[in-house]
Parts: sequence; structure tokens; C-alpha cells
Amino acid sequence: MDGNIYFIGHVSVDRVENVNGVRVQPGGAALYAAIAARTLYRNVYLVSAVGRGYKFLDVLESLNTRFIRFSKLPPTTFQIKYDERWDADYLKVEYGAGSRIALSKAFLKSLGSRDLVHLSPIKPRRAQSILRRIKEKSPETKISVNTWSGYLSSRVDRRILKEISEEADFFILNDAEAKMLTETDSLSIAIKLLRSRMLIVTLGELGAIMSCEGDIHMVPSLRYPVKKVVDTTGAGDTWCGAFIAAYKLTNDLMKSVTVASIISSIKCTGWGFTAIQNLHFRDVDDVIEYVISLKEGSIQKRISDYIG
Repeated sequence: MDGNIYFIGHVSVDRVENVNGVRVQPGGAALYAAIAARTLYRNVYLVSAVGRGYKFLDVLESLNTRFIRFSKLPPTTFQIKYDERWDADYLKVEYGAGSRIALSKAFLKSLGSRDLVHLSPIKPRRAQSILRRIKEKSPETKISVNTWSGYLSSRVDRRILKEISEEADFFILNDAEAKMLTETDSLSIAIKLLRSRMLIVTLGELGAIMSCEGDIHMVPSLRYPVKKVVDTTGAGDTWCGAFIAAYKLTNDLMKSVTVASIISSIKCTGWGFTAIQNLHFRDVDDVIEYVISLKEGSIQKRISDYIG
């Protein structure tokens, strides 16, 4: 593999309640993104802080944990309840060890021009500090930033995120977040207001909109046939991780959006990331060919063929 992908952000314990039941499971935006990237890319590192007594250390074994800090603080925890439309209500958020996410000297020293760093949703001021430290130490390292609606409520945070959108190489958010960030009800206006080297606005199963230096493209996705949605927690983070890995491999926006949408959809067929945790595709085309075979009614390839 040509370079490493580093995912910075939360590793958490999630209590998720939806129409299918209640489950306590491993979570955190960075962990979802890293697990998704690992379906395609091998050199994946997780940069986070894990709290005392974290119950799911086994899920970290498939990732390189060299830059994970083990803290004496309690684990980061989220309590999330979904309604019938899959709208999330965050009933409880305790950052715990997640408030101690920091960059070590060893991490900064390891960065190179072929590496890519993804900043999963963390508080904007901390995200900007991390972004600037990385750019100062390794200017040629590409940086992707994703945010969350929970960090868009204050004017100060929105200002910082707009600055981040201009400084990052990729700035990723969904359509609702884009409108919240720019304080407009129009997505087209929001896209014009956000200045970014590469702005990516995700549209769920429809695909994504890309804006680069005023050049705007709609990239439709190849939809994965989901018979039943089990859990949507981390779907957006999964999309980001798969997109970044696919783009790192191909430098092809169209294929990367397609693959991200497929892997995010597969994720939603199981609780947490259980449906993708052990998936390994040979390459990006392998993912697309698998879905095409499903649409054509082929029985030659099954999802179990990619577990290993």
C-alpha cells in the first residue's frame, strides 16, 4: 500500500435504541471510519483515547493501535435513540477519555507526503488545532475533515468550521449540516457559501455533491439492495472511511462515492459495524462488481465470499 491512513477521533461505548431493540456496542466516529477503510485498505491507524474499563478492546485488534492513548478517565459514551424515521436523539453524551485526544510526537514524526489523515467529528476548536499542527509538521500530508450537527449550534463553532473548510484538503458533511453551517435553507446556496479545496456534501442513498474551486458535480451512487435496516449508527462515518480509502486507492471521485455508499449501506444491515467488520475486498472494482452481480440476480458472489 502507498502510504498510511490515520483516523483521529472518538472511540466510544454506545447505547443504541431503535425500532429493532436496544443494544450496547462499540462506537465512535473514528472507529466506524477506520473499520470501513479496512474493508479496502490495510495500512489503517487509529488515533484516539480509550477510557478505563473500555469493554470492547477486541474490536481494535484489526487496526493499528500504536497511536491510541489509554486514559484513566471513563470511556467516551453516547446514548442514542432513533425514531421510526431514523432521526437520532442524543440523550446523553459523556466525552470522558475523548476529551484527551491529542497528537503524540511519535505520530507527528511518522507523517509523510503519501499519508492521509481524517479528522472525525470532534469539537471544532480542537479539530482546528490538530489540523494546523499536522500541516505545520507535514505540509504535504492530505487532511480530510468531517463534522457533526452537534458541533454547529454556536456561532463561534460555525466560524471555526468555516475556517477549517478552507484549510482542509477535503471537507465532508451531509446536506442538513451544510445548511446549518451556512445558516440557510437552500443547499445550492450553502454549497456556494462554503469555500473549500474539495467540498463533499453527502446525500444519503442519492450519492454526493462535489465542489472544487467553484466547479460543482453531482455524483450519483450505485445503491446496495438493503432488505432491512437494522442500525444506522455511524453510517455517515462509515461513508467517510470507505470514501477516503477508495479515493486513496483510485483517485477517482465517482468510484469512491459509489463504494462509500455501498459499504455504508451494508453497515446498516447489522448492529454497529458487525456487518462490515470482517469484510475484505480486493479492490474498489470488487465492491462494485459484487453489487452489480446482486442486481443481475447472480448467485456466484455472496457477502460471505469477502469475509476473512
